[in-house]
Amino acid sequence: SPPVRVLLGYTLTAAIGGADMPVVITVLNSYSGWALCAEGFMLNNSLMTIVGSLIGSSGAILSYIMCKAMNRSLPSVIMGGFGTSSTGGGEAMAIEGTHTEVMTDGVSTL
Repeated sequence: SPPVRVLLGYTLTAAIGGADMPVVITVLNSYSGWALCAEGFMLNNSLMTIVGSLIGSSGAILSYIMCKAMNRSLPSVIMGGFGTSSTGGGEAMAIEGTHTEVMTDGVSTL
């Protein structure tokens, strides 16, 4: 039913952070390809089945490549925002270490 689909889509994408969003978009693109492939099977339409499998597999491969580039697994990207707070609470981190200011003239001497 449509309300269930909306709820599922919202819960899948609502907790995703900024850098993970391109991976989620390729996953959703892959889902649409697999849905088209299934529709092609149901309608006995070879073209829809082939095109859907190409879209689904290319989206899955691209999602895998993007996750490998970020050194993360696909489940950690999809489930990464669940159970975390979107607003930071508590003390801010203390700055440790030293700071050395360098002007543009001094860069060549480094």
